[in-house]
Amino acid sequence: MAGYVVRIALPDRPGALGLVASRIGAVGGDIVAINILERDTGNAVDEFVIELAGPHLVDLLRNEIHEVDGASVLDVAPVDSTSAVG
Repeated sequence: MAGYVVRIALPDRPGALGLVASRIGAVGGDIVAINILERDTGNAVDEFVIELAGPHLVDLLRNEIHEVDGASVLDVAPVDSTSAVG
């Protein structure tokens, strides 16, 4: 499994986080950590640590997240295996 830190902007409304989590699961992603970085006037920026079966799924992950109304991927970075996550 490959680990990625994925920063996502999404609407700050009930159910939006669940929809994003469902899209991550749809590509076989395993969410191992979530940090809420910002909340401001109906929007949020959350950072997820996600394990995927491989780097070939990153583009599919981006596309799936963009299917959630109002959500967008701000950044995807591989997890540095030498640093602690969470």
